[in-house]
Amino acid sequence: MTRSNAAKSGFLFVVIASVLFGTTGTAQQLAGIEVSGLFIGAARQVVGGIALVILVLALGEKQLWKLFRTKNGILAAAGTLIYQITFFIGITNNGVSVGTVIALGSAPVFTALLSRFVLKEVIQKYQIILFLVVGFGVWLLLIGFDSQLEFSFGLLASLAAGVGYAIYTVNAKALVSAGVDSTTALAVAFGGGIPIAFILLAVGDWQWLLAVSGLSVALYLGIFPTALAYFFFGKGLRVLSAATVATITLIEPVVATLFAIVLLGEKLAIQEVAGIAVVLTGLLVLGQLEHRRTRRVN
Repeated sequence: MTRSNAAKSGFLFVVIASVLFGTTGTAQQLAGIEVSGLFIGAARQVVGGIALVILVLALGEKQLWKLFRTKNGILAAAGTLIYQITFFIGITNNGVSVGTVIALGSAPVFTALLSRFVLKEVIQKYQIILFLVVGFGVWLLLIGFDSQLEFSFGLLASLAAGVGYAIYTVNAKALVSAGVDSTTALAVAFGGGIPIAFILLAVGDWQWLLAVSGLSVALYLGIFPTALAYFFFGKGLRVLSAATVATITLIEPVVATLFAIVLLGEKLAIQEVAGIAVVLTGLLVLGQLEHRRTRRVN
């Protein structure tokens, strides 16, 4: 497969992962559980991490336990745990819309900066421009011009989620660049945080998992928008830059909105339609430019 075709496939893989990510909020609402985001994130980390570890062991990976102890493995696991927990804390305190915008909107910025220093990735001008375009579309979709951000614990938690995302994405990319299979790299990122996430559940609120709805949503969040999603995410991360991958995942709130319309009966305002159009247009252009750039390299 040529590099340009690999880039197209990688772009598609990250879009598939983002579609799975976008089901998270709807799944929680349909389950109707009321529990702190801290414990939802911890449960998702445990289930998703175990699922990924089982998958790579079943595929015959022999170096998994060794990779857990590497610098990139430890940092990837730490970043994943930070992201999972602070993302849900952020949306619990800020509301889903604001929390999602801050976390996902800041993630590509932190990822680009970290990848520049750690991976020596060169950030192209078009990547910066299209990130701003797509970010503006996400803002239109979820917040609009009427809302004002206030400095708060929730705001800090959502920004911490963006930092956590950057840490695990860049360090997983570093593992992949060193020759580690992409699924294994994500298994290290999620599996390494299992002990701490399990302790958080054990000493905190775990009783909600005894209910059918609670257990069902924990299993769903861990298997589909985590293990399966990050399987595809890793395939994309193998051939695309960390910054590009982070920008593509901004399609997640578009998917979440469409699921909310179909399954929860929500309605779209004109500004939200405009936001969706801007996001999709920006990502379409990004995909075309990435394809052209890899063709020139070939």
